[in-house]
Amino acid sequence: MVKSNKGTKLLLYIFVSAVAIYLLLPLLMIMLTSVGSGSASKFPPEGLTLKWYANLGEQTQFLDAFKNSLIASTGAVLLALITGTLAALAIVQYPFPGSGMLRAFFVSPMVMPKITLGIAYLILFSKMHIAGGLFALILGEAVIVLPFVLTLVGSALANLHPAHREAAADLGAGPMRIFFTITLPQLRLSLLLSGSIAFVFTFDQVEAALLLLRQDSYTLPIQLFLYMEKWQDPTIAVVSVVLIAFALALFMTIKLVLRSVPGLESLFGRRKTKGGLDQNE
Repeated sequence: MVKSNKGTKLLLYIFVSAVAIYLLLPLLMIMLTSVGSGSASKFPPEGLTLKWYANLGEQTQFLDAFKNSLIASTGAVLLALITGTLAALAIVQYPFPGSGMLRAFFVSPMVMPKITLGIAYLILFSKMHIAGGLFALILGEAVIVLPFVLTLVGSALANLHPAHREAAADLGAGPMRIFFTITLPQLRLSLLLSGSIAFVFTFDQVEAALLLLRQDSYTLPIQLFLYMEKWQDPTIAVVSVVLIAFALALFMTIKLVLRSVPGLESLFGRRKTKGGLDQNE
């Protein structure tokens, strides 16, 4: 039995290592390509140089596009968090006839082709005379990421114990005070996770942005495509390396926030006693 366990563990280690290499290999190739000395993206590089990093500093359109992507993603995530949380509260805590169908309707953008949504937004926002700017993109992307917020926050709300809200109501707290002092603090993890997923999803959104934006408000993915149409040098790989660093910084920030919230470790099965011993041991 012991040999069988060791064999299974070894196979799992080999499998996990193979998956890790498969995931990391493209990133490693991008990093090496970004320092290639050739005038075109090539792997393996013929020589090493940092001139493409200097070339990125001269491409001011990428910085402007990055700011547009940041504004659009942040606005869409905030809008989705507010509307998704309110919708989840109505559906989960105050169910009504047809609430299940309404939930399915809100989640439907997750399975709908993004190019179809982009064309629909283009027609709608053109009629509203707001197409072409970041405000239209924020409205469109908020609908696309709304299912992430509704699903995660709705699941968290369904698992909350009603005794806390009932005790607060018995002590005289109104609905608004109960929400901000009892319900919302217990939704912090769900809001953080759904907001993070939504931000990453909207940051590289192409279909809706390509149809809705004017040239002066293009986001980073569109500018990358336009640059690749003219040039095939490793500057695109440099931008990818910068985005990888940005994603790692975002991940570390989320990690620090999770550690700063008391009690979250217990959600991952690490419940420690006062003496520092794990209760699961």
